[in-house]
Amino acid sequence: MEKSVTMPAAGMAGTPERIPGAAFRAAAALHLQRNTHLSREAIARDLRDRLARRGIRYHLRTLKRQISGAVATVPPEVDRALHEAIAEAGGEDAIVAVERALAEAGLAAASAATAPTYIACERMLPLAQLWLYLHPERSKRALAFRLREELERSGIRLNVDSLQSILAGKQRLVRREIQDALFALLHVDGVTSSADAEARIDAMSREILGAQEGRVFESARRIHELAKAWKVEHKEPSSRRLALLLKERLAERGIVIGLPHVQKLVDGRARRVRHAMSRAIESILRGDAAPAVIEAPAAKDASSTGVELDLAWVKAAPIAELARKHVAENPGMTMRKLAIRISREVEAFGYATSPNTIQPILGGHKKKTRGFIYRAMLHLDGAAPTRVPEEHVFGAPRGERTTEPPPSSDPPLDTDPRSRSRLAPKASSPDGAARKPRPEGLGSSPAAQSPFGAYRAAIQRYQALDRETELELAWRYRREGDHAAANTLVESHLQFVVKVAAQYRGYGMQLSDLVEEGNLGLLEAVRRFEPSRNLRFKTYAIYWIRAYIVDHLLREWSIVGGGTGPLVSRTFFRLRRERAKLEMQLGEGDASIDALLATRFQTTEDTIRSMSQRVAYRDTSLDVQARTEGGPTLLEMLRDPSSDPEHLTASAERDAIVRGVVDHVWKALDPRERLIVEERLLSDDDDEVSLADLGRRLGVSRERMRQLEARTKSKLRSAFEAVVREGNEAAEGLLAATPPEPEHEALCA
Repeated sequence: MEKSVTMPAAGMAGTPERIPGAAFRAAAALHLQRNTHLSREAIARDLRDRLARRGIRYHLRTLKRQISGAVATVPPEVDRALHEAIAEAGGEDAIVAVERALAEAGLAAASAATAPTYIACERMLPLAQLWLYLHPERSKRALAFRLREELERSGIRLNVDSLQSILAGKQRLVRREIQDALFALLHVDGVTSSADAEARIDAMSREILGAQEGRVFESARRIHELAKAWKVEHKEPSSRRLALLLKERLAERGIVIGLPHVQKLVDGRARRVRHAMSRAIESILRGDAAPAVIEAPAAKDASSTGVELDLAWVKAAPIAELARKHVAENPGMTMRKLAIRISREVEAFGYATSPNTIQPILGGHKKKTRGFIYRAMLHLDGAAPTRVPEEHVFGAPRGERTTEPPPSSDPPLDTDPRSRSRLAPKASSPDGAARKPRPEGLGSSPAAQSPFGAYRAAIQRYQALDRETELELAWRYRREGDHAAANTLVESHLQFVVKVAAQYRGYGMQLSDLVEEGNLGLLEAVRRFEPSRNLRFKTYAIYWIRAYIVDHLLREWSIVGGGTGPLVSRTFFRLRRERAKLEMQLGEGDASIDALLATRFQTTEDTIRSMSQRVAYRDTSLDVQARTEGGPTLLEMLRDPSSDPEHLTASAERDAIVRGVVDHVWKALDPRERLIVEERLLSDDDDEVSLADLGRRLGVSRERMRQLEARTKSKLRSAFEAVVREGNEAAEGLLAATPPEPEHEALCA
């Protein structure tokens, strides 16, 4: 049965469209006024029964909330059911009266107040497919950017990723303004109305479906294998040259693609490719290569193995050593002459290179080169072997030679290592040594022996799941509470958590701590994931994983709390980059940088300065060594104010003077004054006795004790002033002139 692209009807039963609920609530209120025996619940029950007869199940509580105004929008079916109830209760006159009242209130049926706010995503997708068919050189991503520009003109700001998700059909409801923006884009292509768009979709349904099939993604492994076979057949070591050739050939066919993307496909770094792109590249490679090689690109005969060794990356140090020996053994030979001879040998092998490229290799300035240069160096001496030694080849062991240098030393954590092609590139050692095959165990490296290394090795056995398996496990956990399904879902994404956490290693945190926080976010994502949205679990989980990691960074960056929230997070992670941009434009130390940053982040300059200081400096332990290991710590190097000789000398002199003055004054004080000095003036703050307590002990009032304390302080002050003015002898004479009263001794006894 032939497929066709159709526009779903706007009034179909059960459509997820929504319209503003203002007119619906006003009509319900008028219905209640005309029928006083009814209530909101009675109207809600009537509406529920009417919808049930149409095959639409609706909850009574939801209808009551829509009638009361707790829900802003309502489905069109509910609005039509209410109008039917009004017509049955009061006839056509009631409908006319309600519509007249709505029109007077500005809620007429033809006004924007009753236009759908949200529409079904299925209604909009054919419009997007029509636009993509009319613009075959554009992608869904490009359409999402165009839609964002159209929506921003209407004052609506939406994320490009959200729009692309809508265009992929991953959402059930979309805003009506997105459909209006699509119509505006189609109007440029001559589509004047929705009827015109529907007519075009019906007329070109077969072509649109064919275009959509060409946009479907598939695995890029076949392109990688064909590119390997093409390079072996044409003895072309450079992926760059093949990528340039493919880019030119694709442009001739009307397919525009960037050179970096083509090179990723050739190198095997791209995981997916569009179906149409794959077929075009495959036809180009098949037309330029021998049929036998294309049919069996991974076949390993003697000749192809030799070519693969020629294209493999090998150590350059042995070549430099052979070159030095050759120059020393042949008088008159120079490195330049030797480079010219090797270039001729390379041409004889069927390859092409320049003496200017070979000479730095002979001089020891390169770490690696191609195998055909090594073989040409060995071929200069007729008795020398012409095969490159296996221990000098980068990459896999014998039988799994590489033909391309790896893009990075870390393989993707979310891919199956067993699915790698036999000709796929292997990571090369940074020091130029040949890498041996990794054992099946945890390995013998120090990193593998650490707890975190053992953890990374242990999670390698958990493989990624496909979409159907993820959704099945999520439904089992959601409906049945199957914790085994949830555990399987978590285990399959543990490697993905490590990959995300590695992006935040530049903030000085332990990777193991970041992975722990990311795993907590993964558990939260499993608990909250809704499989009904038909999303890949990884797409949803990455937000929770990053949220937990970011929260950990903000909390652990400093022991002094700096707050949390979207503003703090955005400022913390972008401030350094934005400040560097402004400093490049305005110069370092410009006074207006903080003001510009405050405007950009919508905050104050004080907040920017505080956050800048927080980002620039980390907490430092006082127990770490200041300079070298085993040396003094920062705490030991801090200045101690109490060890200052001048301060100690001054304190000792001051204490001696105070002790001498107090000793002389003590003899002249009466018992009550001595008690005040001991309990009040010379006591600690915690041990100080109140004036009321002293008054009770001496049998006097609190006011009298205050007067005695003032007199005692006056005597002490006079004594100290005398010491400063005349010395200790004058103080003794002053105090001897005031003998104690005898009755005071009896009171204090």
